[in-house]
Amino acid sequence: MSNTLPSNQDANSQNTQSQNQQQQQEKVVFVERAGAPTLLIILVIFTIIGSLFSMGKSLLYETVSSYFGAGDFMYYIYVATCVGTMIGAIMMLSKKKLGLYIYSVSQVLFILLFILSRIPSETEDYSTSWTVLVVLPAAIFLFLYWSKDIRDYLTK
Repeated sequence: MSNTLPSNQDANSQNTQSQNQQQQQEKVVFVERAGAPTLLIILVIFTIIGSLFSMGKSLLYETVSSYFGAGDFMYYIYVATCVGTMIGAIMMLSKKKLGLYIYSVSQVLFILLFILSRIPSETEDYSTSWTVLVVLPAAIFLFLYWSKDIRDYLTK
């Protein structure tokens, strides 16, 4: 019987030693995300599509207005805000926080310009509903771009 007790103790001590070695060898490894957050990628895609559409629409309106002698520089400002939102969105994919600021300024200018350009014709129901349809998504995108996940991704 004395033979079996020491061997059980040896086995227990070996198990304890191997567990201690495993615990010492285990290290916490933080894995950095390889790419941009999914929300950011989706927002950038929709931002580029929406900005290109708005730029085309603005340039078409300006061309038609100029043809009839009622040209307005306002459409060029719309185009500038669209270019700013696209540049800011693309910069954010490169982890540049400056892109968030460029996007935000451009989007706020777009929203203000759109609302101010609709004030003279606010008596029409069409104008009010159109303003809501344009301003609401722009404001939602602006809010989503400032989400914690995206702000944490932007480092430069």
